[in-house]
Amino acid sequence: MDDTNFLSKILVATDGSVSSLHAEETAVIMAKKTGAAVTVLHVIPRALSYAILKLQYQIPRNILEEVLGHLEQNAERIIAYAQALFNEEGVKVETEIVRDADPAESILEYAKDDFDLLVIGAQGEHEKNPYILGSVTKKVMRHIACAILIAKNVSALSDMLVCVDGSQNSIEALKYAVNLAEKMGSKITLINVQEPQLHMLSPKTAEEIGDQVLTRALHAIPERRMEVEKRLIIGVPSDNIVEAAEKGSHDLIVMGSSGLGATRRFLLGSVSDDVSHKAKSSVLIVPT
Repeated sequence: MDDTNFLSKILVATDGSVSSLHAEETAVIMAKKTGAAVTVLHVIPRALSYAILKLQYQIPRNILEEVLGHLEQNAERIIAYAQALFNEEGVKVETEIVRDADPAESILEYAKDDFDLLVIGAQGEHEKNPYILGSVTKKVMRHIACAILIAKNVSALSDMLVCVDGSQNSIEALKYAVNLAEKMGSKITLINVQEPQLHMLSPKTAEEIGDQVLTRALHAIPERRMEVEKRLIIGVPSDNIVEAAEKGSHDLIVMGSSGLGATRRFLLGSVSDDVSHKAKSSVLIVPT
């Protein structure tokens, strides 16, 4: 299934936080394996602009200029560190600083420029929990048009847990995962979670449906060059996917942007949303 055009441009969003450093280092690993071109983007928030600070806080001009100068220096430092990291690993990188803008909106707008993947940290600079999603990542995740990898740690993405539910969205996510796995030399485990209510009514039916979902998913990737394991679980989908990822030491969970559930909440499927928040593994969400 090798596609020479697969994953040719990666965008990395960074704010200098530990979480965004995880995103940078993960992108380095991916770029070295895939040959993708990388662009690193940093946004100086509009809330810290000269006009807003002056109006809201009536800060004297000389102090304002000092604060804004510090922000500019910090942005240059963040970008210089990222550039040095990629250069040290032999990965060509372009950098961009966007000033006086909304971070999430700027990332979304920038990602429209033919990028195949956005890599972003789960948390921002001033947010504490390393796994729960921060406000910028939440907004970007809900509206992004390309695939998004939410980096919750640094990993080689060598062991992927791919979630399938019978929807076309999940099949597209699987195809993306297979292409990525072939580039990265990764293992893939397919997982389908059947709701417990159906299993209570008819265990045999639930198991048959789950097996059909997994088998059809495998039929969608006949040219794969790696072994693919299958797992059928009965339970709450989001909780069981997160638990399976932890128990199986999978370093990446791959999902489609929405599933077959009746609640297609906002622009992201409810299961994808919940897993992205709860998982300790990095999460890759693939849009249709």
